[in-house]
Amino acid sequence: MEEQGTFRLILKSLGGLLFLPFWYFERLLPRDRHLWVFGSWFGKRYSDNSRAMYEYVLENCPDIRPVWITRDAGVYDRLKSSGHPVAMAQSREGRRTCLKAGAAFITTSPLDMNEKFLNGAYMVWLWHGVGLKYIMADELRMFLWPKYSAFKKFKVKLNRFLFPWENKVRKDCLMNTGDFFTRFFCSGFELEPDKVWVDGYPRNDVLFNGKTQDIVREYREKFPTAKFIIYMPTHRINEHKGVPFNGFDGFGFDSARFFDVLQKNDYVFFNKGHFYDSNADIRIENERFLNVNDSMYDDLYAFIKDMDILITDFSSVYFDFILLGRPVILAPFDYDEYVSKERPLQFDYNEQEGVQVHDWNELMDVLENRKYFDSSDENIAKFHKHRDGESCRRITQHLKRELDI
Repeated sequence: MEEQGTFRLILKSLGGLLFLPFWYFERLLPRDRHLWVFGSWFGKRYSDNSRAMYEYVLENCPDIRPVWITRDAGVYDRLKSSGHPVAMAQSREGRRTCLKAGAAFITTSPLDMNEKFLNGAYMVWLWHGVGLKYIMADELRMFLWPKYSAFKKFKVKLNRFLFPWENKVRKDCLMNTGDFFTRFFCSGFELEPDKVWVDGYPRNDVLFNGKTQDIVREYREKFPTAKFIIYMPTHRINEHKGVPFNGFDGFGFDSARFFDVLQKNDYVFFNKGHFYDSNADIRIENERFLNVNDSMYDDLYAFIKDMDILITDFSSVYFDFILLGRPVILAPFDYDEYVSKERPLQFDYNEQEGVQVHDWNELMDVLENRKYFDSSDENIAKFHKHRDGESCRRITQHLKRELDI
């Protein structure tokens, strides 16, 4: 098995070495400034900031040809059946489209599309969340690199040389929501401040004008006076080892008290774990509890906008949700372990406004006694320059100026 892995690595390295000349030659090829490509989450999902931008451009920019690039047949069929421009990343059409595109919109990495054919496109890093945690170069430099063996460090450097389309990609601009985060983005992405655009996140536009999702409508009809709570913890490294995070496993969780608090205080509790943790074994059955999966809604942020209270730990969804001005309960149940073994934090956790709890008993007390409070205008302004649902428009106008369209 180890020999097969080594053989595949050798083949991949040889392939990378052979492709390198064409990668650099791409910079000399003409690009169509009016052709923009979009992708999300390693080509596997139709979601997040890239989706919001793609749909905005489709509806509002007749002078631009947007194309969604995907690696997922289900995403391809969905968009194709709707008449939306889409191509499979590894197809001839997908490679040709990426090679001609004037701009590429990225949510996670160039692997969202066909990364080998983007050299020369204007790289718009929408990214997928401002937040507490060290990211990109900072995560490598301050957290991962010291733990690497000499051989691992050599592999990282070799990969940067052999596969620049994966590991050393240009970043022409990066989206940000507020000046507070600019210094962290500049450091993590190794950019000058003028490359960090404080135009807002496209996906947050939905918080202001999204349609109500069917699942919300269904539960609102069933519980017309209830407050809707959504619990959205971030994922942990253990997920990559086959151990998805389950916030209900330990931390003082008592199902009897949990159900009693929901019933007596007229709450409905929606659990939405990170999609990396979708296989978590959560066995809770109650009419006021729903374990949410992606098939239950069309757009996550259109779902979130109808929630009354957010509970989270270290997720960047905190910074999105506060735009609604509603309460957030911070629940870093495993704070010490997370910051020491998972991801160190870029700034003091207490910079975030919101009542904090450290186990389920404290959380039940907060819900029972309604100790939560709305997000203040000062807190929102601290993390957001704009609060208007116009991020897609601003980014489009900004990019057109950059591309001279």
